[in-house]
Amino acid sequence: MTENQGAPHTSRLRRADVARLARGARPFASGVNSAALQVLRDWAESEIEAADVELPSVFELDDDALYAVVTLVGSPTALAEGLPDGTEPVRAVAALERAVGKSVRGVLPINTAGENAVLALAAAAALGVDLVDADACGRVRPTVQDTLLTLAGVPIAPCAIASPLGETTLVDGMTARVAQIVPRLVGASGGWAFFAGYALTGREVRAHANPGTISRYLEAEPGNELAGVPHRTLLRATITNIESVDGVTLRTSILMTELVADGFGRRVRVDADESYLGALADGVPLQSAAHELFVISESGEVLDPERCLPGMRVALVAVELPGAWEAASTHTTGRERDVI
Repeated sequence: MTENQGAPHTSRLRRADVARLARGARPFASGVNSAALQVLRDWAESEIEAADVELPSVFELDDDALYAVVTLVGSPTALAEGLPDGTEPVRAVAALERAVGKSVRGVLPINTAGENAVLALAAAAALGVDLVDADACGRVRPTVQDTLLTLAGVPIAPCAIASPLGETTLVDGMTARVAQIVPRLVGASGGWAFFAGYALTGREVRAHANPGTISRYLEAEPGNELAGVPHRTLLRATITNIESVDGVTLRTSILMTELVADGFGRRVRVDADESYLGALADGVPLQSAAHELFVISESGEVLDPERCLPGMRVALVAVELPGAWEAASTHTTGRERDVI
C-alpha cells in the first residue's frame, strides 16, 4: 500500500467535481472511449444533483463497516451503445448485501482508469453511500481479479453482476472460477455490465487498498492532467515511427529518439498492448515493474498510442505503483490462496 498523501479528511463531492474527476482519471485509461465517458459523466451528474457524495479517507472508515468494490466489466464501447438504465448499482449492491447479510456503507472503484472512477461516483450517488477515497488496484489492469485485494487474499466473491438488460446475477466461488464466469455473463449482457464484489471491512480497505486516488485526481488541471499524481520524467524524445501489429490483440509500438543537449540520444521503443505500456531504451527496460508509463505531449496532455504521430516531441513519464505489485512475483499473502 502506498502512503496516503496529506492528513485524513472527509470532503463532499458536488456536481462540478464530476468533470474534474473525469479529467484526472482520463490519463489512466489507454484508448478511453469518449462516448462512454460522456455517458457516465451525464449519469453521475444526474445522480449527484439530488445530494452530495461524501468522500472519506481510508483512515476515517469504520473498522467493521462493510464496503464494496465496483467496476464496469466488459467494453466501454458497448456501454455507449447499450445505455445503462440507472438501476444497475442498486440491483447489484442489493444482491451483494443479501448475500453477506450486511448493508454496504460505501463503495470504491476497482481502479480509477477513466470510466471506472466516474462510474464509482455515479454508483455512490445512486446508492446514497460514501465514495471511499481509494481504489482496489493502484494501476490499470484489464481483469476483475487482478487487484491489490486479490494479492492480499481478499476473496472476490460473493459478487453481483447487473446487466443493462435487467438481469442481476449473484456469483459465489473461488476467485479463479469467478474470473472465468464473469466474462461469460458480460457476453450475455450486451457486452458490458456493472460489477459489485470484494465485500470487505473498513479495516481491510485501510490495510490493502491504494489510498487517496480520488482526491489526487481532483487536482488535475487542463494541460497538466497528472498535477495531483506524484510522477517523474524519464526522458524527452521525438517520435520517429509508429508500428501496429494485428494478432490476438492489437499491439502498437511507438519508436522514438531521445532528445539530449548534445544531439541525439538513445533509441526508444514504447510498446502498447491492451492497457499496458512498456519501454526499452537501446534494448534495456526503461522503467521498473513498480511504475506505470505515460506519453505526454509538449502541451502537457497524456497521449494514447493512437494519438501519437511521427514528429511529435513528447516526454515519457513514470507514475509509481503500490509496492505490492513488485512483491507479487515473490510471495503470496492473505486468507485465500487459490487466486490468479
